[in-house]
Amino acid sequence: MTAPSEAQIVEAVTAKLTGSQGKTVPEAELVRLLATLELENDWTDVSAKRFHSVLSKNALVDSPSTATTATSNGEASTGAGAGGKKKKKSKTDAGVPRSYIDANVSIPPGVRAHYFDAVKGKGLVASRSFAEGELVFTEEAYIATPPPEAFDQVSSGELCAQCFLPVSSAPVQLAIKNCAKCKMRWCTSACARTAMATHHTLLCTGLNPAAKPLVQLVQSQKWQSLHCVARSLARLLSTLTPHNNGTASGKQSREQDDLIAAYGDFETVHARLSSFATVSELERRSRNPGWATEKASFEGILAQAYTALCNALDPYADARTSAPHPDPHHVQLDLIDAVKTRKGQIKDLFTYASFLKLLGRANVNMEKFGGLYSVHSFLNHSCAPNVQIRHVPERGILASMKVAALALRPIAKDEELVISYIDPSTRLGRRQLVLYRDYCFGPCTCPKCKQELNEVGLQYDPAKNSVKTFLDSVARKSNPDPQAQAAQDPSLEEELRASLGF
Repeated sequence: MTAPSEAQIVEAVTAKLTGSQGKTVPEAELVRLLATLELENDWTDVSAKRFHSVLSKNALVDSPSTATTATSNGEASTGAGAGGKKKKKSKTDAGVPRSYIDANVSIPPGVRAHYFDAVKGKGLVASRSFAEGELVFTEEAYIATPPPEAFDQVSSGELCAQCFLPVSSAPVQLAIKNCAKCKMRWCTSACARTAMATHHTLLCTGLNPAAKPLVQLVQSQKWQSLHCVARSLARLLSTLTPHNNGTASGKQSREQDDLIAAYGDFETVHARLSSFATVSELERRSRNPGWATEKASFEGILAQAYTALCNALDPYADARTSAPHPDPHHVQLDLIDAVKTRKGQIKDLFTYASFLKLLGRANVNMEKFGGLYSVHSFLNHSCAPNVQIRHVPERGILASMKVAALALRPIAKDEELVISYIDPSTRLGRRQLVLYRDYCFGPCTCPKCKQELNEVGLQYDPAKNSVKTFLDSVARKSNPDPQAQAAQDPSLEEELRASLGF
């Protein structure tokens, strides 16, 4: 993480404004813009006050008409607490997943993207009413990673390496594609085309031998979040490979344009990946009940994974650049140098701190079967959800990388669309604890939790209680039977460990 200079802030904001209708940033957009730039550039220590000051000094922000600024949900905010004093920066800021809205995400009809604040981040709001059971949207995974139990079948060619359906279920047997360098197969030409354009060129152990230790680690540990990180970075770097970049004339040029239109260029993919809610994996892990005992062993395997990832994918890795006869890397350095920001962005992505964030991002955003979804990731949590996620049948089989969002009850226009990240039928204390430790937010204050908290005489006041202290109170009050609590603790521990990504 870096603390940007004034010049770097101005350069980043100016780049965002390029091509827009205006030459200044509206006051109402400052918070969202800062969150966006922090994620895209891995900035730290940029307060809202400094950001506003730099933009004002360089005539990049609209002059405020009043003492308050409008937040993205239409309410007024002065950014001050009681008595007009500015709030001190929370010590838990580092533990709050940060997200922003990528304007290139295609939002489905009937809903709109909405940025709430720096803590809650983005969400989806109904722009019309929905009836109970009505389909809200369907979506295919932006980053597809197989469920851990299916990885061996994918590696052997039994399951398609892109959609993870049985290759034997292919609608046309002649359309099945085989990789000439490994055992992976695809059930359709479309799956093969997507895989080659987004990850396989860089993660195939035959095409890129340096990826073998990484793939072996993912397979041996059933480490789904690491696999998601690998495929995310591979999708980004694949935009800089010969496969996605033809010559400047003829058929190859048209194919290149088609690939960019379908899968995005480097800047488009980088912005999309950066927009997902992001938090360090160590922040998540440190909330696990067994962290004190597993810390040393986990940090060791983290270091192993980081080295394997860099050796496999980082075009500037020491093992690649210093070896007498390094394995060829499919990323073209001239394409990196073609845009001055790319080299710095790639080097930042392969720092250890960024690696931890990428792991955290994968674990916070992955759907239960493992995919990262552009629209699905907007959905915030409620223990009283109005939307449920189902997997769409393909060829009579539930497709693990295609989801449908359905209205659980009538949804009114302008109502936020929310799903439950966990089983909402579990007891209050357990729900609060899992959300805090697995998704790094809390206490949950959805209508169901508020009602149950009131029933046990609790109300969260951040000025009086830390989150951890309050959650301890919730656990005691909501489950007065210590024996029942002890009986449930092992299953909770097992559930938490299972949710950590491997």
